[in-house]
Amino acid sequence: LKVGLIEKNTLGSQATWAAGGILSTLKPWHVNASTKALVDEGRTHFPILAEQLKQTTGIDPEYIQSGMLVMDCDEKQQALQWANEENEIVEQLDLTNIQTKEAALSKRFQQAFYLPTIAQVRPPKLVQALRQSLLQKQITIFENTSVTQLKIKNNKILGVETNNKVLYANNIVLCSGAWTKNLLKQKVNVDIEPVRGQMLLYKPTNTLLKHIILHNNTYLIPRQDGHILCGSTLEHVGFENKVTPEARLELLNIAQKLLPELAHHDPIKQWSSLRPGTQQDAPYICKHPHINGLYLNAGHYRYGILMSIASARMVTEMMTKSQISSQIPTIA
Repeated sequence: LKVGLIEKNTLGSQATWAAGGILSTLKPWHVNASTKALVDEGRTHFPILAEQLKQTTGIDPEYIQSGMLVMDCDEKQQALQWANEENEIVEQLDLTNIQTKEAALSKRFQQAFYLPTIAQVRPPKLVQALRQSLLQKQITIFENTSVTQLKIKNNKILGVETNNKVLYANNIVLCSGAWTKNLLKQKVNVDIEPVRGQMLLYKPTNTLLKHIILHNNTYLIPRQDGHILCGSTLEHVGFENKVTPEARLELLNIAQKLLPELAHHDPIKQWSSLRPGTQQDAPYICKHPHINGLYLNAGHYRYGILMSIASARMVTEMMTKSQISSQIPTIA
């Protein structure tokens, strides 16, 4: 198929670029049946994709199996049951073991689960590599191009109107994250709303952290070059995508609570993005119920990167008439 990508800014510059890049749900024993296949496929295939991109583009997405420490979690039974059923490794650590793995961590944490197989990528690097790969494959990219309206006739998609020109296509996939509902406009039940997340970035003068650290729903992520990312807030503020001093203070407190040494370092950057949040348990990966040739791939909330490989495969199979079975929700 001849493929084009339309992006109102630059490719991958919104929620993807701003994400943490943890290739796991925050507590993987909470994964529901609807999204388990998406998560599992992402975890299996991301190391292969990252290596392919590195070899073909020369840009390293920085896939690292850094492991994750889940601090002071009282879900021992659920975690061990998940490990047993999924053939995963979960180690229970006491204070001494925690300090052996991460000496700079706060000593206030008395116990942790260690998940050594959890990996990460660095989203800005991943975006750069994917963009270069698309150009090498001669995929047409329309950047700084806003879709103003879908062109539909007799319940069949014809293309899209943009701020520059009309682009025609037999099939359209809406993968526009938090903005998907705005583009649909037709009366369909799509529960996707923006949820703002803010992050802080540190650059300590020495290596303070080797593993991803998770406490409740907040985390620290160590990058390959020594940067440490602290995130993330969950804010229901509509489409207001900006950083705030309140979030900065909240994240400062989180970072210093987890890693006291960060009190001696000022963050070098703060940013925000809008996730495509939903009240349901899975993204929308489906055909439009009334408009032929229109598809959705949106609503992945906090796990868009992790689920991206499986999501893209499913949409491709739908568009090429392959038969698939899925528990992913459809729209009414």
